[in-house]
Amino acid sequence: MAGTLFIDDLIPEILAFSSWWPRDLSRLALISPSWLLYARKQLYSKPSLRSFPSCIRFARTIQSSPHLCSLIKGIELCPTFEDNGPRYFGAKEIRAIRMILALTGLKSVTLGGEIAVCAERFLNCLTHPHILEELTIDGSLLAHSLSARPSFEWDEVMANKFAGVQKLRLLHLELDIMYTSSPYQLQLADLILESVDIISGDISWLLQNTSALRCLRVSGESSFDLGEQVSVVLQNYHLESLHYAVGTSPSWDSMLFARSLAGATSLRSLYLDGVRVDSETLHAIHAQCPAMEQLYVSGRYVPLTREEWVGCIASGLFPALRKLGLPEGTFCPPFIKWTASLEPALLNACARRGVLLLH
Repeated sequence: MAGTLFIDDLIPEILAFSSWWPRDLSRLALISPSWLLYARKQLYSKPSLRSFPSCIRFARTIQSSPHLCSLIKGIELCPTFEDNGPRYFGAKEIRAIRMILALTGLKSVTLGGEIAVCAERFLNCLTHPHILEELTIDGSLLAHSLSARPSFEWDEVMANKFAGVQKLRLLHLELDIMYTSSPYQLQLADLILESVDIISGDISWLLQNTSALRCLRVSGESSFDLGEQVSVVLQNYHLESLHYAVGTSPSWDSMLFARSLAGATSLRSLYLDGVRVDSETLHAIHAQCPAMEQLYVSGRYVPLTREEWVGCIASGLFPALRKLGLPEGTFCPPFIKWTASLEPALLNACARRGVLLLH
């Protein structure tokens, strides 16, 4: 009996059906030229390089096979030192990184690992920064390093170089924002500062005259400076989504929305974690955020009881609300975990408003 004929047009559908590991794609590429074509497109669309030897090998590959360069739309460069290897990198590694960052079609770049230390040094190697849409500096791999701290300096040169970036993610690093008297305007729509210590400057110095900003995500260990930074952004930029999380030092400042914040009127999604949220806070948010559709309150420092949440929902607070996420208990103090006895009342109150309660 003749073998079943496989239709090559099904290959991209199969590869798109699931997330494939690189080693699986490498094996699939060996099946036939058709599989090689489509598997290679996925393998090289956004390579992730986690060691300096892999950076060197990849640079050699694209140098010897330039036809692969057109497939590369993004790159993750997060090299770290090998356990038994030298604790430094030299000219050979620098040449490899420069060659990779000189690729012409990069729209997404992530710098991490050892090159997240003074990351601006390596960003200057980007040959075509004007087409970049997403930039990430990720210091998480060195977050607990005692010898070198992940860091990034934003200045006028960076602003002009990456004026077209739409999403900027800075993770687990120290950030210096330099003030410039020459105003600029970014195309930035999403700004994520996760576990970032702002050593100098303000977020508003980074944003300048940016008018496209829609989403802000800020998290850190202490609310001492973060709250004021977030407040300034809410005052001057019309956000649609705000995610504000405080870690081990909880925020007892419930006055974030107490003063008039012009940009808060456009907020549709608000996530607060580790922030004190009481009845006064909820009514202040209600007064300033009439378009609020999604509200998420998390953490162990919320003094509202479940009965009070039921009352707030039944009172018609947040008329546009569609999704609601609540903490697991009440901080009296101490923190008291809720029982299931009031769950029906909460569900009924949400159902009457057409609000989806998220667990």
